[in-house]
Amino acid sequence: MAGHSHWKQVKHKKGASDIKRGQVFSKLVKEIMIAAREGGVNPDTNVRLRAAMERGKKEGLPKDNIERALERAAGKGDAEELFEFLYEATAPNGIMILIEGITDSKNRTLAEIRHLLSERGGRFAEQGSLTWNFEKVGTLAGARDASGGKSMEDVELAIIEAGASDFRTDEDVVSIETPFGQREHVREALERRGIAISESGHDYKPRVPLSFSPEQRETVEPLLDALTEHDDVQEVYTNIGN
Repeated sequence: MAGHSHWKQVKHKKGASDIKRGQVFSKLVKEIMIAAREGGVNPDTNVRLRAAMERGKKEGLPKDNIERALERAAGKGDAEELFEFLYEATAPNGIMILIEGITDSKNRTLAEIRHLLSERGGRFAEQGSLTWNFEKVGTLAGARDASGGKSMEDVELAIIEAGASDFRTDEDVVSIETPFGQREHVREALERRGIAISESGHDYKPRVPLSFSPEQRETVEPLLDALTEHDDVQEVYTNIGN
């Protein structure tokens, strides 16, 4: 899908080998909790929760952790108040950054992110000054071999007929982009056609992606990696083109 903004599209997002597994699990638990508080603890009726639980299972989050997160979201046991944020920042060479996350302390997270930015050549932008250049889109993914024996040509035709706006195929995975509000409609249409979807989510896609030289990308990598590794940051998006 041309123009994808997510940092993992430029450099694969740091996984368990780079970020402590416990930190990955902590981020997943936060997402499950806030999704459950927002729309209830039933994933069959809470689209966001279903997506969070799918991602948790994909990353190996133990079932007990998921169940405890749902219990805490329902008010059982100790449950801190959580807040979502979407910060906007800039870096040298015209790079725009959206920083999405969940925190239990707005002031602490704001101060820590500001420090990360200032140490690595970035700075906060005025709220609302960069989001115009990003379109929020839905994302779906499924294994290429989970399509009921259909040919790749039939799978691609089904994706188009289901209303997807774009898609790409890698060696093992089919990645699909949809209008954000149509993601579940597209998913249901694909599943009716026998195409299994294993993960759903969203992305912020730059309306005007920019091309950067390898040297320019290297200068911003330390900042993007530091943001991605922060405990409260869920995702980092940029206007860096593929």
